[in-house]
Amino acid sequence: MKHKYRIIILGEKETRLLSRIILIFNRKNIKTNHMNVSSKNENEPISNIIQYVIDLKCQKEQLLKIKKSIEKLIGIIHVYYYKLEEKIQKKTYGKKWIYH
Repeated sequence: MKHKYRIIILGEKETRLLSRIILIFNRKNIKTNHMNVSSKNENEPISNIIQYVIDLKCQKEQLLKIKKSIEKLIGIIHVYYYKLEEKIQKKTYGKKWIYH
């Protein structure tokens, strides 16, 4: 069963690091839902640490393989992940309850 996960990757400021991370997702046939790249420390004008936040939907086993592959890349400091909770929205139409 597929679940939604968020991966947070801390890496060095390197131009090709994001493309190597995306290549790993493409090799495993994982589609990303959202991706955000930002500097870790906003107080300093020049920061050497970049934070990548990626939302995806996959199985737990696939996530662990992806995490292991990303950790092997040169320039990666640490990889975190956690499961995103799905919200149940209730809408009423007449007397019927519809769950999304």
